[in-house]
Amino acid sequence: MSLRFLAAAVFALVLAAPAAAQLVYHKDMPAGDATPTNGTFSIRFPVTFADTEMKASTLPVIVRMLTGTNSDNIRFSASETEMLGPEPLPMEDFIKATAQRPGAVVSDEHHETKDGMDVLSFELEDNIGGYFFRMMRHNSIQYMQIIQFPKDQRAAADAMRGDFFGSFKLTKP
Repeated sequence: MSLRFLAAAVFALVLAAPAAAQLVYHKDMPAGDATPTNGTFSIRFPVTFADTEMKASTLPVIVRMLTGTNSDNIRFSASETEMLGPEPLPMEDFIKATAQRPGAVVSDEHHETKDGMDVLSFELEDNIGGYFFRMMRHNSIQYMQIIQFPKDQRAAADAMRGDFFGSFKLTKP
């Protein structure tokens, strides 16, 4: 299986939850501190959210995710995925895979090591809207935070990005 295909499949799984087998643990949870069921992180969620677990039908992948959308159609997602195989895919392959979307333009790419985690952040705009991505790896787990927004809501999404991305914490080593 190609690296781009796997990266694209995980991206699709996170953004298109109905395409996978989905277990919903909680719906309509109020905004505030949250940890996904069976998850290893916590985050301060700015909107009402759902706690779900998804399994791809064609890949041995489990994604634990918190996701919710506000009244301006700004969607917040925070997820964790156990890395499969002996060596994880390069994080930059995810950028290459998402950049294949029609009209996609990637910007503000930043890669660093912080608090023992490999962190990759970038922005993407395509024909549908915009995205702020933050991907982190710790041991064998990949964490992803995504803010998805309509083009006319970019400023509002950007105003919430720092608090949302900055509130991420590991709950288990």
